[in-house]
Amino acid sequence: MDICSKVLAGVQRCCKPRYIILYGEKVTAGQRDLKSADFCIVLDQVNRQALLHDLYLTVQADIPVQFLLYSTEEWNALTADPNSYASAIRRKGTILYGEAT
Repeated sequence: MDICSKVLAGVQRCCKPRYIILYGEKVTAGQRDLKSADFCIVLDQVNRQALLHDLYLTVQADIPVQFLLYSTEEWNALTADPNSYASAIRRKGTILYGEAT
């Protein structure tokens, strides 16, 4: 099972995301092996502190991972602004779970 599959499984054990987007990844020079990864998770409702706690305890990955959480309402508002960080994630990230936004 690759890293992204492990992270997806762990996230889905903790919550019911609308989207999971891989938006930041560092790879070993000259190879495709991930050294670290950043994931954006969009949910209908989010208690950030509690969910982040659960995610970091539940998700088992062999590399460092980080999570950025948005509620659906925040995501929709922020991605409407082409200069927002969320909009950059939407344009450049890879959707691993959920439909294209």
